[in-house]
Amino acid sequence: MTPVVAEGPYEFERRGLELARALHDPAGTQGALMIQGSERDGVFVTHDEINVYEFTTRRDKEKALKDAEKLGGLLEFLARDKANQFKPATAWFVTRDEPTADQRTVVGQVAKKAGRTIHAISIAQMYKRTCNSEFYLQARDKAPFGSTAFTPDVAGRQIRVAVRMLSDAGETIRVQDLASRLQSGERILVLGDYGAGKSHTLRDLYQVLRKEHFRRAHLTPFPIHINLRDCAGLKTPAEIFRRHAEEVGFDHANGLMSAWRAGMCVLILDGFDEVLPSRWLGSVADLKNVRWDALAPIRRLIEETPPNAGIVVAGRSHYFSDQREMTAALGLGPLEVLRIPDFDEEQLEEFLRQSDASLKLPDWVPARPLLLGYLVSLGADSSSAIVASKSKAEGWRTFLSAICLREAKMFSAVRPETIEKIIARVATIARGGASATGPISTDQLRAAFVSVNGFQPDEEGLQLLLRLPGLTNSLPSGGREMRSFADDDLAETAYGLDLAGFVLYPYDETHPLAGPASWVNGSSGLAAKVAAEELIENSFTEGQVRAAMTRRQNEGRHDAVLADLIATVVEMPTDRDRGRAQFLVSGVAFEELHIVDHPVIAATTYEDCLIERLDLTAVDEESGLPRFNGCVITFVDGVSALPPWLSDAFVNTEIDHFSTASQTTAGIMQLKLDRESKVALTILKKIFSQRGSARKEGALSRGLALADREIVETVLAELVTQGWIRREVAGGSVLYAGNRDRRRDALQALDAPGDFRLT
Repeated sequence: MTPVVAEGPYEFERRGLELARALHDPAGTQGALMIQGSERDGVFVTHDEINVYEFTTRRDKEKALKDAEKLGGLLEFLARDKANQFKPATAWFVTRDEPTADQRTVVGQVAKKAGRTIHAISIAQMYKRTCNSEFYLQARDKAPFGSTAFTPDVAGRQIRVAVRMLSDAGETIRVQDLASRLQSGERILVLGDYGAGKSHTLRDLYQVLRKEHFRRAHLTPFPIHINLRDCAGLKTPAEIFRRHAEEVGFDHANGLMSAWRAGMCVLILDGFDEVLPSRWLGSVADLKNVRWDALAPIRRLIEETPPNAGIVVAGRSHYFSDQREMTAALGLGPLEVLRIPDFDEEQLEEFLRQSDASLKLPDWVPARPLLLGYLVSLGADSSSAIVASKSKAEGWRTFLSAICLREAKMFSAVRPETIEKIIARVATIARGGASATGPISTDQLRAAFVSVNGFQPDEEGLQLLLRLPGLTNSLPSGGREMRSFADDDLAETAYGLDLAGFVLYPYDETHPLAGPASWVNGSSGLAAKVAAEELIENSFTEGQVRAAMTRRQNEGRHDAVLADLIATVVEMPTDRDRGRAQFLVSGVAFEELHIVDHPVIAATTYEDCLIERLDLTAVDEESGLPRFNGCVITFVDGVSALPPWLSDAFVNTEIDHFSTASQTTAGIMQLKLDRESKVALTILKKIFSQRGSARKEGALSRGLALADREIVETVLAELVTQGWIRREVAGGSVLYAGNRDRRRDALQALDAPGDFRLT
């Protein structure tokens, strides 16, 4: 990083001129001119004032005398113009370092003699004239930084473990390194899952840049940290800066604009994914245009930022079809992409050490600071019961029950089951908003209470609503207090319980799921698994779930709720000999859609749906397949192209990407390895393709030749013995799930399959 004090004279003049433009001529139509046969560093004549500049890196008195006389003569010349006779005129002699006493004296003498206003100032003083960065940073320090406001305390303190940022080359990037690169004008994209620590990283980055700005006497760019969720619905950069200034309590939005135009700041833009709408009207093919339009003000802000000013933008990548669309929609050219992965074993160990917890987390628990903070805050007994669960769905149900049980101890008249039902109803209501996790207003919390209990909350009920477990404080919106779920999976679990409740009482017309869905996003597989386990425990069969599906189908509601019911029935014991109705799912968006060999799936048509990842690893030529009509699919996992046995299932459907041949079951079986190792790789691929996934035993043979299927049982036993996977029983089905401590090894084996040997 090169501070301003080390700049050469020409670079110094250029930066000084940018500052002057920001102060007097943001459009940049004026600047250096030739007047009276002499070059002038900066001349700005506006409708109400005149300002002229000379910039120098020299510290001698002679230079000050020469430039001051030059400035005085220029003011005299400009004043002769009748259009300028009533305009106040000021000249500025600007030095790189503080003007010397001799320079100030000689400039004052020239000004007095000429009867003109001529100031001798440093570039640092000029920075302050543009925008008082100190006042801004004081205000910004007191305002929320993205989702850091959501992080729960553990034992009365915040646990801080530095996150890792990885480049595409696998290099670890420190926050200090990132700060230096941004000060030199680089543009960087930071990606990470919900709760991975993006906002914490950007807050740390802000603090490093803030400290450097003050340490260098305001001569390095200062950070402007903007929560992009505040910018939804805005149109221009000016509106963004005005909204941001209002949110943080800074009363000089125009100063921020000037600093930005002059390249005096580093832009830290947190949460691009929170600007995007959660639903759209019209064809699914228009979704890219919707995303493009929603990000228009952010794109313009980035595109109009001076090329020498650094920008970092953070968010979740899965809101876009691919990285090319993401960088284009954000207005970013060639740039570095950094990713924040979940905690590795060392970070996880450090987090647990700081929180005084001794837990061995299963693979389904995301090793992210947001969720881990909530988990360890429950205490040793509850946390141990959660991590001992046999499946991901069971673990999350245990987690939710534990926090509701703890909360119920605080209230004399509220049972834990009631608290759980309220949270489940809140999860359903939240799906109709910006995202499945929130934000959720206090009015919506009250509506969930009334929906579950049939009456308005009393004083104790209001207290319960304001401290509902599993929810954290969210950023305020329009002065209203808001809440958000602490984790995506927690929100999915709660919604899964409400989905099961809808099936348990299908004729309850007051249930919000009885009407048409006000959202388009299908739930993850977790919600369906939770709903299925809840229904099985209540002795419900798949036939009763299909009855609810058929009723919805007959009512013409081919929406996200129907899609979630279909996913639920797939997780339950099935009578394959019974007749099946045909189902249509239309206009639903899926982050991931996992296709299995199931009669209800085979009887379903997905029409005009958006599917980010379509997983076909559990089906083959013998499977019953759904039909995709007019859909947009970003990535198909399991095949490298559509084989003949799949082609009839896809009609007028756009597919962006397929698996590489070496990553498919067929490709793996072509490797020059022993048969057991190849079969083991296909199993590891299916189990470890997504964190926390568990596969039914029968699905692990799909795509293999009959001769190879005969050894699957033996290979599974060996993988269990070696600690790669574990065997579970849930809902009457045998499942296999990956072990957390072997995940990295499994992914490395899949990246270099030729080096893998089972024994």
